[in-house]
Amino acid sequence: NGLLLNGISIHPTSIKASLPLTQQGGYRDLAVKVVTGGRPASGYRLTNVAAFPPIVTVYSANTALIDSMPGYVETAPLDLSGVKEDINKNLGITLPPGVTLIGEQSVLVQVGIAPLEGSLTMSYRPVELIGLGTGLQAHLSPQTVDVILSGPLPVLDALLVSDVHVQVDVTGLAAGTYQLTPVIKIGRPSC
Repeated sequence: NGLLLNGISIHPTSIKASLPLTQQGGYRDLAVKVVTGGRPASGYRLTNVAAFPPIVTVYSANTALIDSMPGYVETAPLDLSGVKEDINKNLGITLPPGVTLIGEQSVLVQVGIAPLEGSLTMSYRPVELIGLGTGLQAHLSPQTVDVILSGPLPVLDALLVSDVHVQVDVTGLAAGTYQLTPVIKIGRPSC
């Protein structure tokens, strides 16, 4: 009756109980398989495909239908044709008639896309002087260098030889002999 009782003790002070849980008939947990079509843009590759959540629960009053399903369900198709960047998209689940999805009716699909890596060698690029003082002459050795570039293939494929500049900055140097490290500049000259 909500009254405080004194002098009561409980033996044992705690007990361990276990209760087995089983899923009701007609329910089943299935993995999510992301269905993709098409290919990423030239020079790009697929790095990963993941669904969140990776497992969904489905239900049907027809337990034989649920039991006959494979261990996975498929998403609606995702077209990757010409894709150049990562994709985050909610997609529905394709289910046979008479089967319903429990909970959220779509899954978040994450697709990773990355450019293919490569290298490009540009031989005999002339060394350009920057900042040569008035009245001074410079004699370069070597006068040309080979430049090896590495990076995403789409970027390398778009490069022109005229985009790559090898420069040595002699600003403020007096007459003398110097050993300088050239700097590589990539880009088209501004108009």
